[in-house]
Amino acid sequence: MELTFLNDLGQSFVVEIDSNMELENVMALLEAESGIPVSEQSISHEGRDLSSPKATMRECGVGENAMLLLRRKVQVAGRTMEQDAEMMRLQILGDPILMRQLQETQPEMAAAAQSNPVRFAELLRQTGDRHHNADLAQQREIERLNADPFDVEAQRRIEEAIRQQAVMENMEHAIEYSPESFGRVTMLYIPVVVNSTPVKAFVDSGAQQTISELFKSCLNAAY
Repeated sequence: MELTFLNDLGQSFVVEIDSNMELENVMALLEAESGIPVSEQSISHEGRDLSSPKATMRECGVGENAMLLLRRKVQVAGRTMEQDAEMMRLQILGDPILMRQLQETQPEMAAAAQSNPVRFAELLRQTGDRHHNADLAQQREIERLNADPFDVEAQRRIEEAIRQQAVMENMEHAIEYSPESFGRVTMLYIPVVVNSTPVKAFVDSGAQQTISELFKSCLNAAY
């Protein structure tokens, strides 16, 4: 069977496999084709995430000439969704401009940020779910339009949908890894002494590499 995988940048990868090939083996093929490691791949078909590595493509409901979406997972080491929500809430509380903007656009979330951390996290999750559902709806629309590859107007709409999707993915990536480009970011430094070595520690729950390097430098200084 022939399958087409479409990524966020509009690139397509066509693979020919047996319908009884397991998902994990298909992902290994895609790693060679796309350069995306298996551990970072997210594959969906007709609005459903394929998440059972041992399931065959037939068992996943994937048929001949199907189109699937291939995405790279965004992973942040050492952080949970709850921790991310609390970090965002604290950042909003510490930024009057950001709080005012939130009060104007999402007053319920702004009120929860001030007095109800649990409710704030729930509202944030609901917002994420809405974005996810919108992505699924867009994927279904792309697959519907792609049913007729000779329809020029349908292909134009597919290209536009893919372009918009790529813009949003790049924006989310930029906000995640370069938040200073979108607003003020408060940095917290704490003077500490490690193994008799005075250092200024930068507090960041995701800075595993920085912490490891700091540990090595302090360990070497002690000997």
